[in-house]
Formats: sequence, C-alpha cells, structure tokens
Amino acid sequence: MKEKLGLSYLPDLWQAHAVQRLLLGFDAMVVAATGLGKLLIFEGTAALAGPGKLVIVVCPLKALEVDQVQQACAKGLDALAINEDTDKSTSTWEHIRTRANLVYMSPEMSRSASFTQKLWKDAKFRKRVAAFTVDEAHCIDEWGEDDFRPAYRLLGDVRRFLGLDVPFCAVTATCLKQPSWSQIHRTLHFGNRPFWGIDVGADRHNLFFHTRVLENAKNPVLDALNILPVKLETMTAPGDVPKCLFYFESPAACRAAVDILRQVLPAHLRNCVYAFTGMNTAKSKAKCWEGLANGSIRIVCATDAAGMGCSIPDVEFTVVFGTPSSLSVLLQRWGRAGRARSSVGVCLLFVPPWAVRPELRPAVPATQKNKRAEEPKRDVKARAGLDPLLEGFINIAALPGKLLNSCCLHYLTRYLRHKLSARVCA
Repeated sequence: MKEKLGLSYLPDLWQAHAVQRLLLGFDAMVVAATGLGKLLIFEGTAALAGPGKLVIVVCPLKALEVDQVQQACAKGLDALAINEDTDKSTSTWEHIRTRANLVYMSPEMSRSASFTQKLWKDAKFRKRVAAFTVDEAHCIDEWGEDDFRPAYRLLGDVRRFLGLDVPFCAVTATCLKQPSWSQIHRTLHFGNRPFWGIDVGADRHNLFFHTRVLENAKNPVLDALNILPVKLETMTAPGDVPKCLFYFESPAACRAAVDILRQVLPAHLRNCVYAFTGMNTAKSKAKCWEGLANGSIRIVCATDAAGMGCSIPDVEFTVVFGTPSSLSVLLQRWGRAGRARSSVGVCLLFVPPWAVRPELRPAVPATQKNKRAEEPKRDVKARAGLDPLLEGFINIAALPGKLLNSCCLHYLTRYLRHKLSARVCA
C-alpha cells in the first residue's frame, strides 16, 4: 500500500488487515474514529485489486465525493465521482465502465435507472467490481428511516446485480452498538458470506471536549469570540486567527454569524470568514475548502452540509451551536478538528439553558432529601425531546455513579465500543 499509493508513512495494521480481508473476498465492517485514515481502505483496495478492477464507494455528500476524489487522484489512482453534475457526460460513463479504479457516488445514484441501464446490466462492468463500500455507514440508520434519504436502506439491493462474489464493506466513525450496527447488518445483508470486522475505537486523545451554556441566544457566535486573537488590528495577520469550523442549524444562522464576525474583524481580515451551506454552488463549496486548506480562509460557518468528510488537517476549533439531532452528529462535526495526529483540537458545544438539568439544591433540614431546582415545564419537555445519548453527554457531570462516569472519553467509549480497553480505563 505504501508503495502503490506513494505514502510517506506506513499504514496502520488495522488498515492493512481491512484491505487484505476485502481482497480475500470477505464482507467487512470497520469502525474507526474520524481522522484515523479510513480512506486508505478504499484507496488501498483499489490500488491492490489488480488491473482492470474497480472499487465503488457510496458517499452521503457531493462535497465529500469531490474531496475524496482529489485525495485519491493525488495518490495516483484513476478516481472520479458520478453525480447530477457529471452524469450527463457520455465520456464519464465510459470512463467508469472501462478504466476507472475508484468511483464515488450517492446511494441514490447507485439505484438510478441510468446506472442500472448503463452499468449494472453490463456483465463486463460487474466483473470489474472488486468491492462495494459504504462510507459514513451510520447514515444507513440515521438517514434511511424516513423520507430524507430512503435509498440508504435499499443499498443491499445492489447484491442482486453483484451476487455473492463481490465483498461489501461498511465504514463509519460513529456506529452506536445498538441499533446502528443491527440496521447496517440487515441492510447490507451481512452474514450470508465470510465476514470480518474491527472496532478501532473512538479515541481521539488529541481532542479536548467542553460543553457550555449559550448566553447570547440571539447572536450565538458572540459566545465564541474569545477564540479570536486578543488584539485585532491592522497588523494582525490571517495566520493569527485560528482555523475554525462553526456549526449552525440553518443557512440563515450561518449568514448572520458571518456578518457579525466580519464586523468584529479588521477590514483586511473580513474575507477570512466564509459560509458553507447546502445552498452554496459547487464552485463556492470548492472555493471554501480550498481557502481553508491553504489558509486564506480561517473561519467557516457551516450547516451539516460540512458535517462529514472535511479532511483539513489543521483545524484548531470545532464549535457547535445548539443541540444536534444526535450524539453521532455531534461527534461527526467535532471530528473535523485536529485531524493531523500531531495537532491538538478543541471541541466546543454551546447549548441553550433548557438542555442542562437543574442542579440539586441542599435540603433544609439536612435530614431531608435533596431536591432539584424547579424549572418551567416547557424546558423539561424540550430536554426530553433530545437524543437520550446526547442529553446524557451534555449533563455528564450529573450522571449517577462513580467519578469515572464524568469523563467524556469514558462516556463516548461506553456507547461507541463493545468493550473498554484497559488503556482507556486507566
């Protein structure tokens, strides 16, 4: 893998084992924290599968497809993405059918009439497929249940074209023990052929987690201004502003945050702030990631359109405003920070006051039981609507049990791994 992909480092053993198992024909499931290098599984399999072979990767976002294609091409692979921006080109379909060794697509594209007619029904193309892989496989559970992305729950139908000779692989950083694992297993029809899996773990010891109560509900970004340099003047260089990803729940909130930050920053730094939402054009999104990578852009205010796949190695702060839909979504956003193993990332979550359980008040007299402070019923109802695992994480210090329970890493490991390692417990 190192030689074929021109790597400057040796792949980890779990990456090599995963590639080896796929090449041997095993179905596979890989759970590894964001930033640990899951892309090498796709790229390594494509590089070593042999002449004329192809690896298919299902991706949830076009921005992720573009990013991964660029990384694969930089390693010497013949990679491309097929989506609504590229599927009108006859040459693109012919490229995939005959020459490409790595292709990225959405679950909807894998089930489209165009793909079925032009490729799935082509016996020569089917013989080229060395592996069918699903990146960010937790989307099968989180996005496939309702009308949002139902194609995720139907990915197993691809086996009707590929049969049982082609291995399927699911890769994710945030597969909760239940029910995500069971849903992925059912959807991809695991268990009908040789299977291999590995849980590398959710440990990111270079990340620091902190949850705070939001004080400026009207303009949330004001709570994070202390991230900026203490002195902002004409001599302040762009590099003095740390690279940050700020996550908001709506495009309007992103634009409002960009406006506020540009008012705070000196005139020569105002173009260092950029908005990234699903409403951006493909050209605008590419400009944003390119700017963040080369340092001309320092702060990106984003929706979940940038929640997965951003592989910029030197993002220092990832800040989430509000309450994400699940703990998995929070970890995906936080996972954008500190992706270079030698770097340190700070992950902040600003939540509304109602998301925090009221403190226990000492009873008077002391012989009586302690009571929680009274709170409005609407706050209790709102907190009850949170994802239970997210609510527990927000209120981790209030959880019953030993002091160990108040450790963020222990909490995440408890729900993301089947068995704690001695190193983590220590």
